[in-house]
Amino acid sequence: MKFAFLVFSAISIEQFIKNRTKKKVLLNATQDLKRDHLTLKRVRNIAQMCSEKLYSNKNIPFEDLKIISVVIEEFVDKFHHGKEEQAYFPETNNKDNFSEDIRKFLIEHELGRRIATMFLRNLKTWKESDEKDSREPLARFLKSYSVFITDHTGKEDKFFDIIEEKSILSEQENEALIRHFESCRNRVGGPARIEQMMKLIEYLEGREWMR
Repeated sequence: MKFAFLVFSAISIEQFIKNRTKKKVLLNATQDLKRDHLTLKRVRNIAQMCSEKLYSNKNIPFEDLKIISVVIEEFVDKFHHGKEEQAYFPETNNKDNFSEDIRKFLIEHELGRRIATMFLRNLKTWKESDEKDSREPLARFLKSYSVFITDHTGKEDKFFDIIEEKSILSEQENEALIRHFESCRNRVGGPARIEQMMKLIEYLEGREWMR
C-alpha cells in the first residue's frame, strides 16, 4: 500500500511538473511580443545615437550602417512584425472591437518599412557617391525610424496591457499563437539566425560611436 502511494505520488509530482513546464513553454503570446519590444527599443537607441553622430559629422563605418539596416529588416520587420501580422493580429482582430486599433498598427508597420527602405536606398547611394560628407539623409531616416519605434511600441504596449488585463486570449489560443511564432522564427532562419541578430545588436551597442 505504501509502495502504491509512493508510485501515485511520484506520478502526481511528475504530472505537476509537466503542467508547470507546459505553462512555462506556452508562456503568453502577448508577453512574448512585449519582450520583443525591449529589443526593438535597443534598436531604437542605436538608430537614435547613430543619427546624432551623423548629424555631428562623426564617422560611422559603412558596415555598421549596413548592419543596422539588416537588423531592422530581419528582426524588427520580418520577425517581430511578421509574428504580429501573420498570427497575433488575425487572432485578436475580431475580439473586443480591436479591429480599428489593429488597422492603425498595420498602417504604422508600412510606415516603418518605408522609412527603412529610404534609409537603405540612401545608404547605397552614399556608398557609391563621391560626396561622402552628404550624411544628412542617413541621419534623417535613422532619426525618423527611432521616433517610429518609440511611438509605435508605446501604442502597442498599451494594447497588449489591455489584452492581458482582460484575459482576452485563452490558453488554447496562446498555444496556437506560440506555434505560429515558431513558424515565423523558422521563416527568418530559425533560432540560430535570431541569435545572430542578438549578437549584431550587442556588437552595435559596443561600438565606439555609441558612447
